[in-house]
Amino acid sequence: MKANAHTRAVCRLALTCGIMAASIGTGLSQQSDIPRGTLGVDRDLVRVGSRSSLNWNIEYPAAIIDIVEVNPTGTIRPKKNLKMRVRVLGVAFQSGQTLLPIDASWSLNSGSWSSFFYGTSTAVNSSSVLIDRNVRKDDRIDFGARGWSGNGWLPFNHTRQTTQYVTVLGKGSSAPSYAPAYNQGSVKSFLRPYIDNSGKINIGDRDLIILWESSTARPGTTFFDMQDLVVLVSFE
Repeated sequence: MKANAHTRAVCRLALTCGIMAASIGTGLSQQSDIPRGTLGVDRDLVRVGSRSSLNWNIEYPAAIIDIVEVNPTGTIRPKKNLKMRVRVLGVAFQSGQTLLPIDASWSLNSGSWSSFFYGTSTAVNSSSVLIDRNVRKDDRIDFGARGWSGNGWLPFNHTRQTTQYVTVLGKGSSAPSYAPAYNQGSVKSFLRPYIDNSGKINIGDRDLIILWESSTARPGTTFFDMQDLVVLVSFE
């Protein structure tokens, strides 16, 4: 018996579902922010007048609060074994027209500091992964940075201690109210895509953004803008 248009359409649906199920089930897409799961149909061929059943199981990616904990100082603690990738989004540290370098480091489980970025804004490649590391449940991950004044290194501000010179934020967090730049709208171009019109951080569900003020300016003053260094930390 020849299959009519209805039968052929359902067959195409079944074939499409099978392909989708294979693609999703085998992890064809490796992006961590895409829902994954399975989609199936209960038969290969559906005759006119009969019905077929579709079934699916979709797993949505966990939010950052479900996979890591950020303590009050900014230390990051994974709640499960994860892969961590770190990028520098931008550097805006200078004296007048003179660009000054930033030295950024990270530490695992209170160990020694390891530099992952050094340079001025010209050294930034925001697409470059500077740390690609598997981290384990309950590891303690800290980040720190310091700026060069032209005459010497300024204080090293890090997440092992409470300071307003470094802050760790997740999706939907408010940008620091004590940094005038965010209230005045003078957000640097490299940071602007990550802050929405209401001043909230706009990043992925599994991302954290770290902001630094590397000068010795007092919080709330004109030069204190928390944009001297911006780092993106992603987990999957």
